[in-house]
Amino acid sequence: MKSRPLFWTALFLIMGITLGYFININIYILIVLLVFFITCGTFCWLKNYEKYSRVVIVITVILTGLFLVEFEEAKYNSKWSIADWNGNGEKVVLGEVVLDLAALEGNKIYLKPLYVNGHRVKYGLIQLDQRYIKEDLVNGDIVRVYLVLQTPYRQTNPGSFSQYKYLFKKGVFSKGYVTGPVSKTYFKKHPVKKIIISLKRQLIKNIDSNLISPYNEVIKALTLGEKSNLPREWDRWFSQAGANHLLAISGLHVGFIVIMLLTIVKIFKLPTGWQNFFITLFLVIYIIMTGFRSSVFRAGILSLVFLWAPYFNREADFFNTLGLAAILNLVINPLSLFMVGFQLTYLVLIFIILWSGILKKYLGNIVAVSGAALLGSSPIISYYFNIITPIGILTNIWAIPLAGLVVSMSMIGLILGLVHPVFSLVIFRLFVYYLLRLLGTGMKFMALLPFDIEVPQPPLFILLAIYSVLIYLPFLLKTRYIPYNIKRQKMKLKWAGVLVTCLIVMMVLMGIFPSQLEIIFFDVGQGDAIIINLPDGHHIMVDGGGWLTKSSTRADKVLLPYLRDRGIKKIDIVFITHFDADHALGVLTILKNREVGLLCIPEVDKNSTLCQKILAVAFKKDIPVHIVKKGDYFKSGSVFLKIFNSGTKGSLYSRNDNSIVLKLSYGKFDLLLTGDAGKKVEYNLMRSGQLLKSEVLKLAHHGSEDSSSSLFLKKVLPEDVIISVGPNKYGHPSPSVLNRVQNIRARVWRTDKQGAIVINTNGREYEIKSFLQQN
Repeated sequence: MKSRPLFWTALFLIMGITLGYFININIYILIVLLVFFITCGTFCWLKNYEKYSRVVIVITVILTGLFLVEFEEAKYNSKWSIADWNGNGEKVVLGEVVLDLAALEGNKIYLKPLYVNGHRVKYGLIQLDQRYIKEDLVNGDIVRVYLVLQTPYRQTNPGSFSQYKYLFKKGVFSKGYVTGPVSKTYFKKHPVKKIIISLKRQLIKNIDSNLISPYNEVIKALTLGEKSNLPREWDRWFSQAGANHLLAISGLHVGFIVIMLLTIVKIFKLPTGWQNFFITLFLVIYIIMTGFRSSVFRAGILSLVFLWAPYFNREADFFNTLGLAAILNLVINPLSLFMVGFQLTYLVLIFIILWSGILKKYLGNIVAVSGAALLGSSPIISYYFNIITPIGILTNIWAIPLAGLVVSMSMIGLILGLVHPVFSLVIFRLFVYYLLRLLGTGMKFMALLPFDIEVPQPPLFILLAIYSVLIYLPFLLKTRYIPYNIKRQKMKLKWAGVLVTCLIVMMVLMGIFPSQLEIIFFDVGQGDAIIINLPDGHHIMVDGGGWLTKSSTRADKVLLPYLRDRGIKKIDIVFITHFDADHALGVLTILKNREVGLLCIPEVDKNSTLCQKILAVAFKKDIPVHIVKKGDYFKSGSVFLKIFNSGTKGSLYSRNDNSIVLKLSYGKFDLLLTGDAGKKVEYNLMRSGQLLKSEVLKLAHHGSEDSSSSLFLKKVLPEDVIISVGPNKYGHPSPSVLNRVQNIRARVWRTDKQGAIVINTNGREYEIKSFLQQN
C-alpha cells in the first residue's frame, strides 16, 4: 500500500462499494463510524503510529465506499425523491431539461424535477421520450409539463433485463409520459455545456453531409459515441466477429486520438507545455462530449498523467494512475462499478499489462495484446452476454489498425472541417468512405465464420475465482533467478493448478448431477409461457407468449434471454395449447432460434394463419410435428405427461375450449395445465373420470370468469393456483374467480404482481416462490 497508495485505495473503495451494494447499513451509523475512524486516523498520524494508521485508513476507505452507495439509496428513498411521486395519476412537474451528451441523437431526454404539484423535489431524474414532445427543447430549459410518472420496470423473469437497475445507476428514478403541452418558463445557462453541445451537433452535421448511410452512422459511433441510429447488421457483424468494442468509444479510441494529436502538435514544433495544454484541452472537451463514459474518462486520466509527468520530471506509475482514475470515476458515480462498461475498461487494460508480456514469448506483439484483451474480457462478457468469440483474436489483428486509421482520419477531417467544409469533404469522401467499406466487408466476412460460442451465465463465485486465478498467474509465471524463489514459484504453480482443476470439476459436476424438477411460469404480460426443466436434463415448453411491441415478441425479450442464461440450446418438446397469439406467437421465435425435438399442437385450428407460419418454420427446420389426442402419454425419466383435452376435429367448441389440457406428474407431485379451456371443458373433464387432483393448478384463461368453476376447483383441490396475466381490458383475473379460489383456501400466485413463478420439487415435497421474492 505504501508504494502504490492510489491503486490500493481504489481496491478498498471498490470493496466498500461492493459491500454496500449487497448489504444494507443505516446511513447515520455509517456517518458516526466515519467520523470515529477519521478522528482515530488523525490521532494516529499526529502520534506517528504508522502501523495503526494503515489499518484505520483501510477501514475508513471501505466505510467511504459503503457510505457512497448508501447515500445513493438514501436519495432514492428520501421524501424529496421524484420516486416518491411515481404512480397515482397525472402530475404537474416544473423541471430543467437535461440532454444526454452520450446519446445526443437518441430519443431519450431527461428532466431534473424542481417541483411536483407545488412540492419541492431534490433527487432523481425523469426520463422522457422526445418523440412524443411537440416542443423543441434545449438543454437548460425550465419547463412546466403534465406527466404520468412510473417506476422503470423491474426484472420480473430470470435472465431478463431490469430497466429499474439500469436507470437507477444513472440517477434516473422515474419514467415520464407527457399528457399535455410543455410550456417553457425560464432558461438556465450552462455556457460550457452549451458550447460543447453546439460543437457536437456541428460535427454530427459535418459527418451527415459528407457520408451516406450507413457509413455516417458508423463514423458517429466510432468517433463521437453516437450509436442510436447505428444499423443493426453492423452491430451484429462486429459482435459476432469479436470486435464489438470498436463500436463503443473506449480507451482504444482515446489512444488513437492522442497519437494523432501528438503527431499534429509536433508538426507545429510548439513548446512541450503548449503541446500538452492543447492535448489536455482537447481530451477534456472529448470526455464531456462523449458523456463521461467510464472508458473514455479512464483513458483520458491515464493519458493526461503520462503526458504531464515528464514535464514535471516525474515518473508516472501505471497502477497508481489507474487507481486515481478509478477513484475519480467512483466518487462521481459509485454505482458505475456495477456497469459492464466500467468493469470491462479496467479489467481489459489490467490484463493487457499483466498478460501481453507473457503471451508475447509465444505469439507476435499484436496477437499477444489481442489475446490478453480476450482473456480479460471473455469471463465478464460470458457473464453478461452469454457469448465468447475466440475469432476476435484474428479479427482484431487487422481490425484495430484499420479502425485506428478510420478514427484518426475522421478526427482530422472533423477538426479541419471546422476551418473549412471542403477539407472534411475531401477526407471523408476520398479516404474514410473506402476505409469504412473495407472495414464493413471484413467484419461481415468474419461474422460468417462459426466461431462465436454461446455459453451459460457462470455463477458469480466461479467468475470471481476465474479472475483471481488469471490475475494471480502472471506473477507466478514471472521469470525467477534466485533458487529459493524458483522453489516457491513451483509450489505456488502447483496450488494454482489444483485451484484451476477444482474450478473445472465444480463446473462439470454442476452440469452432470441431476437437479430437481423445475417449472417456471414466466411473466409475459397477458399470455402464457411455461418452461419445465426435467431432472434428467431435458426441457419442455408449454406456449411462448405473444407480442411485446410491433416488432418483437415476449419470447425475444423473456424466453430467449433465459435460455441463453441457462445454456439451454435444445427444447425437447414444445406444446402449443391453442393458436391464440398470446400463447403461440412466441413459439415462432423459439423454433427459429433453438433446436426443437418435437412440436405438439392441438387437433383443431390447423388452418389458422399463425398455425401455418409455425408449421412452415417446423417443416423448414425438419422439426417433427405431432397432433396430440386425448389420452396421449409422454414420459421422460420419472416425469409423466398425460393429455386430458386436445380439441376434436369438427368440434363446435371455441378455440379456447379446444386448448390442450395436460397433467404433469412427478412422484407425489401433480400439476394441471389448462390453457384457455372454459367451463364446458371442465365439465367434460369431471364427467370423464380423469384423476384431476393436483397440488398446483394453472388457472385457465388468465383467471377469466368463463373458467375455473367452483365444482372444478373442488375437484382439483389445489394447494396453490397460478394466474398468468398482465395488464388487460377484460378484467382478468375476475374477482369472482379469485373468491372461488379463496373458498378452497388455495394460495394465489400472479405473474403480473409477483413476476415469474418458480416451482421446485423432488417428487415428494415442493417449493414455490416468485422471482421478485427471490430477488
